[in-house]
Amino acid sequence: MAEAILFNTSTEILKKIVSLIGGEVPLLWNLKSNLRRLEGTMSTLKAVLLDAETKQTQDHQLRDWLGKLRDVFYDAEDVLEEFEFHAARRQRRTSMTKVRQYFPSWSSIKIGYKIKDIRERLDEIADDRQKFHLVESHVDVRRVIPKERETNPFFQASEVIGREEDKENVISFLIQPTHVNVSVIPIVGIGGLGKTTLSKMVYNDEMVRRHFELRMWVCVSDDFDVNRLMKEIIYSATRKDCAKLKADQIPECLQEILGGRKFLLVFDDVWNEQPMKWMNLKSLLLNGVNGSKIIVSTRSKRVADIMGTIPPHFMQGLSFEDSLSLFKRCAFKDGEGKDFPKLCKIAEEIVEKCKGVPLALRTLGSLLFANTGEEEWLRIKESDIWQLKQEEEDILPVLKLSYDYLSSHLKKCFAYLSLFPKDYIYASDSVTRHWMAHGLLSTSNNELEEVEDVAERCMKDLWSRLKEMPRKIRKMISLRHVEITTRERHLRENGIECLSSLQYLLLHECHHLVTLSEGMKRLTSLRALYIERCPLTSLPYGIKDLKRLQKLVISSCFKLNLKMEFQGENEDNLRLGVRTFIIKSLPLLVDLPQLILQGSANALRCMMIEDCPRLVELPEWLQNLTSLQTLEILDCPNLSCLPEGMQRLTALRKLKIGGCPALSESCRRDKSKTAHVTKVHLDE
Repeated sequence: MAEAILFNTSTEILKKIVSLIGGEVPLLWNLKSNLRRLEGTMSTLKAVLLDAETKQTQDHQLRDWLGKLRDVFYDAEDVLEEFEFHAARRQRRTSMTKVRQYFPSWSSIKIGYKIKDIRERLDEIADDRQKFHLVESHVDVRRVIPKERETNPFFQASEVIGREEDKENVISFLIQPTHVNVSVIPIVGIGGLGKTTLSKMVYNDEMVRRHFELRMWVCVSDDFDVNRLMKEIIYSATRKDCAKLKADQIPECLQEILGGRKFLLVFDDVWNEQPMKWMNLKSLLLNGVNGSKIIVSTRSKRVADIMGTIPPHFMQGLSFEDSLSLFKRCAFKDGEGKDFPKLCKIAEEIVEKCKGVPLALRTLGSLLFANTGEEEWLRIKESDIWQLKQEEEDILPVLKLSYDYLSSHLKKCFAYLSLFPKDYIYASDSVTRHWMAHGLLSTSNNELEEVEDVAERCMKDLWSRLKEMPRKIRKMISLRHVEITTRERHLRENGIECLSSLQYLLLHECHHLVTLSEGMKRLTSLRALYIERCPLTSLPYGIKDLKRLQKLVISSCFKLNLKMEFQGENEDNLRLGVRTFIIKSLPLLVDLPQLILQGSANALRCMMIEDCPRLVELPEWLQNLTSLQTLEILDCPNLSCLPEGMQRLTALRKLKIGGCPALSESCRRDKSKTAHVTKVHLDE
């Protein structure tokens, strides 16, 4: 992975060379000449580095070549930094001659020799590049997934273990009636979890066969070419090659095939993260009967966001029992190992390290197939999986595809994490500071973008590939800012609620999260809580103990109602500090949370309610929010009037009502409730 850094390192070296050559301070003639020749060699090498990075896993000589190149690059960085240091120091000494103002003669000669030596070493390495037949590329493009990974819908049901519940969940979506032409469900998970296998199970299920008039399977891979995919869909549906069709006939043929039929289409192994490509193809797939469905299997959460019309189905690892059963099936001739109790005991320890990933279990099990020597089993148990011999479709080559698909700047950030010890718990702020300190990040041409913004974006991009909460997160007691996207239904006990210093918490797109623990009341330092796109049905009552909470924002939680009333507390004694309360896109919301809002009556400054179609009335206790300064109510069409007592809200300065025609009309008829408000905006 270290070679991933070379492309960006070469870019930075070239910038320094160009800066020195074009600088205002004059250089000795030989020094400038060597710098120009070094610039030419660096440009030549940079042009082939991206291709070399892709090919080096299959060629040990190329790996050695990149290793030598890396060493010289690091030496070049050191020399150029020394050059810049002396230059800056000398420029401050204005009493010297013009040449000596930049460098004393002894430094000039010393630096010149070092640069000449580096240039000669690079020239020698550059000459060797010819034998590797490397292709020049000046743009960081992601690796094309090999054609050998093309999939098909055929499988043996007897080979699958532990995926019945996943299968039932996906099928229940497929046969569920809808009022739209085409719905899309993404199946998301890391390489080796069994996304393709699950798709095959569903595709070949008898109930699914009967439900859909037409079924099609397309292996998309990295080549999301709309024209190619149209042809693949047509071939899957008709088994006819449309190579002879003209370009304008292909979409017509596709729409004719899909027209008036309820279809199931599987897009397997999708990597495309460009929305426009999907929109161009999607527009051609809307001819089917209502209830037509598309399954998309992908490793990328970004792909799921682009293509999905419902929350993704996140694949999880197999249970320990299913994992052990699968491993034994691959390792023992009888599939059970009844005659080898000692080996079965070792098998349990090997299975633990596979973390429920079926491909890892098959890889290690197959390595031990029919081998009854205890010594070999112990060697496998003690070895890290990357130390073992791997075939093309074993776990490491499959997982490495995800790494290969990262952009170059993400590869070097990811590679840097390998310097930390195994099982180390990363603190994102600390890691991003390391990235910045080592110069692994570079800003775009956007002058407003700081390197800290780049670091945060890279961390979020890498973090988005993690769907399970760290098991030891409770030990990170100094953590202040946490953003969580998880596939878990319940956050683990003694997890985030142990983060006593936590001030900011975002729960984002936790598509399986149904409850929050009452233990959240222990987050006594929490100041901001954001909940977005989570299927929660309620908030924990213990939220009343979050005395420092100042901002609560909840959006796109489609099952959530916020009925939270006082339960025996003295209403006058509860003192919460929520200053900003925002809710948006809560289709099942009927009640506002009295416990939170009235408990924050002396603190609440801003309340915004948007897109809550089932909210039909505002509570009478709203008049108790005497510190409220801004109230916005948008797209709540079933609200018809403001509650009595609005005149008591003497601090209210701004009232905005939009998308609520009945409520706006009521305010126009009875202005007594809003006469004291400085700025009032109603529906036209």
